[in-house]
Amino acid sequence: MTRFRELQFYGEWRPYQRAALAAFEKDRHNGRLRTHIVAPPGSGKTLLGVELIRRVGKRALVLAPNQGIQQQWPRAVASFTDRPEEVAGADPLKPIACLSYQALCQLEDPEILLGRLAQSRWADERAAATGMTREEALREGEAFEGEAANRRARELARISAALKREVARGEHAGVELRDLLSEPARKRVQQLANMGVGVVLLDECHHLASLWGYVVRAVLQELPEGVHVIGLTATPPVSLPEAEAELYDALLGPVDFTVPTPAVVRDGHLAPYQELAILTEPLQAERDWLAEHDTRFRELITALHDGDFPEWVIGRLHDRRRSAEDETELSWPEFQRRSPKLARAGVRFLLSADLRVPTGAPRGEAYRRRPDLDDWLVLLEDYALRKLASDPSREAADQYEAIAAALRELGFNLTRQGIRRGTSEVDRLLTGSQAKAHALVDVLAHELEHRGERTRALVLTDAELAAQRPDDALTGVLDPAAGTARHVLLAIAADDRVAHLRPLLVSGRGLRCHPADAEVLLTALEATAQDHFKLTDWEAEPDGLLVTLHSQGAEWMPRAWVELATRLFVEGTTQVLVGTRALLGEGWNCPPLNVLIDMTIATTGVSVQQMRGRSLRLDPADPQKVASNWDVVCVAPDLVRGNADYERFVRKHLNLFAPAEDGEVEAGPSHVHPELGPFGPPPVERFRELNAQLLQRAAQRDAARERWKIGTPYRGVELPTLLVRRRSQAPAPKVTSKPGRPLHLSQRVPIGTGLGGGAAFGALGVAASAPPLLIGLALAPAGLAWAAVRLGAAKQRLPLVLPLDAAARAVIDAYRELDELTPEAANSLTIEPRASGYLRCELTRATAEEGKRFATALDELVSLSDNPRYLVSRPLADPRRGPLGLLGRVLTRRPPFDERLHPVPADLARNKERAEAFARASRRHMGPGRLVFTQRSEEGHEARAEAASADGGYETLVRDVWV
Repeated sequence: MTRFRELQFYGEWRPYQRAALAAFEKDRHNGRLRTHIVAPPGSGKTLLGVELIRRVGKRALVLAPNQGIQQQWPRAVASFTDRPEEVAGADPLKPIACLSYQALCQLEDPEILLGRLAQSRWADERAAATGMTREEALREGEAFEGEAANRRARELARISAALKREVARGEHAGVELRDLLSEPARKRVQQLANMGVGVVLLDECHHLASLWGYVVRAVLQELPEGVHVIGLTATPPVSLPEAEAELYDALLGPVDFTVPTPAVVRDGHLAPYQELAILTEPLQAERDWLAEHDTRFRELITALHDGDFPEWVIGRLHDRRRSAEDETELSWPEFQRRSPKLARAGVRFLLSADLRVPTGAPRGEAYRRRPDLDDWLVLLEDYALRKLASDPSREAADQYEAIAAALRELGFNLTRQGIRRGTSEVDRLLTGSQAKAHALVDVLAHELEHRGERTRALVLTDAELAAQRPDDALTGVLDPAAGTARHVLLAIAADDRVAHLRPLLVSGRGLRCHPADAEVLLTALEATAQDHFKLTDWEAEPDGLLVTLHSQGAEWMPRAWVELATRLFVEGTTQVLVGTRALLGEGWNCPPLNVLIDMTIATTGVSVQQMRGRSLRLDPADPQKVASNWDVVCVAPDLVRGNADYERFVRKHLNLFAPAEDGEVEAGPSHVHPELGPFGPPPVERFRELNAQLLQRAAQRDAARERWKIGTPYRGVELPTLLVRRRSQAPAPKVTSKPGRPLHLSQRVPIGTGLGGGAAFGALGVAASAPPLLIGLALAPAGLAWAAVRLGAAKQRLPLVLPLDAAARAVIDAYRELDELTPEAANSLTIEPRASGYLRCELTRATAEEGKRFATALDELVSLSDNPRYLVSRPLADPRRGPLGLLGRVLTRRPPFDERLHPVPADLARNKERAEAFARASRRHMGPGRLVFTQRSEEGHEARAEAASADGGYETLVRDVWV
């Protein structure tokens, strides 16, 4: 239409935006009507969306998840025309109609409609099975109590999931999609259809993984065929349930183009940032409460040891029946494949209690650890469900309830289907600990000290107020408001170091502040609002701790007070905003923001990426801006479930890329600090030093900018790499990424030369005279001495721990022989030191697929393996045995060196030919050895157990880096 032909972008498209536009044009050329683009906050997605609409040249319906994002579209259109109000707005008659998902829905949540339909289907099924009427079945179901009600709830959940899948597949399952639209919304959509809407653009389309996707499907059904659907998001949903995944894929299809956040930072279009954390322990009163719960759980474990629990575990691991009906005994490898968690937990329990371990079970380092909480959950579930639940005795019932009660205190529910994670007072205490509020203030004070007047901080929480019903178990231990926005604001206002920053709370309920700041903030708000709003006064909260700022304006609503608060924040009247994740964690834009403190419990990739995106926008007033993104983590590692908050911190960072201390842009918590691994926190005694290092790192913003290497070229590949650290404190062998000389250890040449020389001269002596015989006898010891020297030299090349460089070369050579690694990738091996004793091992020129193949295989080779298909041996020198001892073994027809067995990586052990290729490579780089098939012979079973009993010597982490 004419209006779209008048639009023209007057700026310059960035390289990644041009690439996204090319992906869109490719879709159009191929006749595809679905385009799915992923790009980080601040990368210009909205401008890109306007350009896509302009290119289609048809009326557009833009749907956004909230009003803040909805209002961004008319502002973006202003970059294409000097009359944006004629093109875009909330009016459906506009060429680009910008509406919210909620505006099209009859209900606040479509789940209500699907829930009613699930109940209706349940009643139909019940009526058909019992002969009663549908209405009678409905009334009977509503009257169910106890287990009957629980069973009905489970059946309704199953039916609801089936309905979602059917709707996602377009089967509709008796759902009239039109019912998801209110009557005004349906008329509005019909109006859009009549006007020729040709584009539906779904902004922040990851929201469609929720039930809003069904609303959008209803909209699309009302529109004529041939509509181009465009999805824009910063964070594609991952690990979706089956029904939501089907719906999302049906609406948008696979991602057509992805713009990685690091690429936009490297190009200079987003601000560089640092991922940081502060570690703290619970306060003493909180720790005492945690210790009491810990004691009760340990008392349960002690009681179990004194009962028949050990005999139960022994029986389960020794008497491995296929099932209750099938008496066939499983071999250990098959049992381990079927029940890997039970096998590991059971062996750990038996070894920790010095009880008999089944023949063939591994006894490696991973199994010699004491059972952790995850192991106990596996064992307790098996014992409770298989043993106690079927035992009619009162004693068994009491023991079942004791286990259930102990698990409830830790946040787990023992159900008939197994142990399920639930709510936990332990978790609530750690996430809301007063120690986190103290640490938050310390972070703010430190940032203020080094940023001064430029400090602009946002503290994000999950909620403004505490839940209506406080945790009874935590009464007197934890403030009911702990962890809320209100609690955070009071903590900041109470500390003299940061109180003058005038923290302002922004939530869906309005604006709140400390009484001491009310007059200054109210005056500034009135001046900023001008004639739009009249902020006349404030009202004290019932407890007098905070005040609420009031306006008489009819348009006083969240979008208005968020905009006013943002203006005050930009100009510096307040330097700290405290907000909820729902309001300020997505769609809110404020370029001066340079400190983000995440106090939420959110761990999904969608939420984390969106929250981090708030701090990444470039600030025209501060060209050297470097953002600090902080997590505050409370840990009690010596107590049961005391790592719950740390585990949440780890999940937040698993898919988040940021520069590590060595400049590699890496995913995972070690980009915060190398000692912050995924399996558990560092020792408590390290907290003070680590916090000091991270606070110091936050102040070194120039170094952070240098680590980003802004303006330098990049490949744009997420490349898996391996981090390796020696487990012991002994000096590690010298490691190099340069190819070494092959390791040949045959003893036949030196020994044969010595003895052969003696024999030859002896023969001459017999034919001629005695002196040559004496010479031959004299030369034999010389030959043997030479052999001993050679053996001693060979011993120096046989470290006890597998050499990392040799192992890496063996993996590379095997894949090269199989033609599964390019020469460029094979020649790009680098092994470089990191902090905390780690080495980073990677193929810098590999593709993502090659990098993953290499890193996974090397990880398996240097680690322990539960059930490898093949093993390969390498010679191992006993440090107590000298050259003469080695020679003595040879002369008595024994191998001079012992051997160590290592697992052949699973990918290289898929068949014999692949395993033999690896064995050949292993002999070149790790010394002569044999290939052992472990699956069918007794020798193989014994070799497997021997390999699993040896400490691999390394701690390893597979980490993705962006290059």
